[in-house]
Amino acid sequence: MIIIGFYYNLWRIQNADTEMVFQEFIYGFLLLLFLIFLGFSINKDFKKYKISKSFKSYIPSVIGFLILISFGINALILCLRDSSSVVIQASYDGGYNGAWFEFREDGTYKFVDHAGIGADITRGNYEIKDSLITLDKNKIGNVIVSNKLAIRDENYGDSKKVKLLYQIDEKHSVIKRDFKFFIHEEVEDLEKS
Repeated sequence: MIIIGFYYNLWRIQNADTEMVFQEFIYGFLLLLFLIFLGFSINKDFKKYKISKSFKSYIPSVIGFLILISFGINALILCLRDSSSVVIQASYDGGYNGAWFEFREDGTYKFVDHAGIGADITRGNYEIKDSLITLDKNKIGNVIVSNKLAIRDENYGDSKKVKLLYQIDEKHSVIKRDFKFFIHEEVEDLEKS
């Protein structure tokens, strides 16, 4: 139980900013395996208690329950990172690949670079002044090559005005004009859609 509990928590923390296909099945399998061992431990401790009448017999079961509680604490702490409301949400759809930003009220952002079977998540802080957003990182993966982003209004399609988010250089010139993020007027959680 201790080994499974240790690795479960370690892998959840190490992989908190990556997503892979079947990742949750692996975590579910480890949790099920842990619960099976916990069940055996409780049964064994109960039999020991019948013989010895000492509450010390339940020490392995108590340790198991503490490890189980640590799973919940771990999940709660990881979930709290995204508890602030999203104020700007922008996404790029590259067909099989995609990426999106979530800029939050508390001055943090979440950038997700999705590549079909998995995703890399980068978190950091940002500052916004007028229509310019400055990130705390100069480069994020192979997608973001500048720490400066600009919100621009442009005509798109049927002369419909849309807000776009571009990467810009120090002179405020657009970098990679074809790689633009569409800003969503209605903020929603893209991970759940």
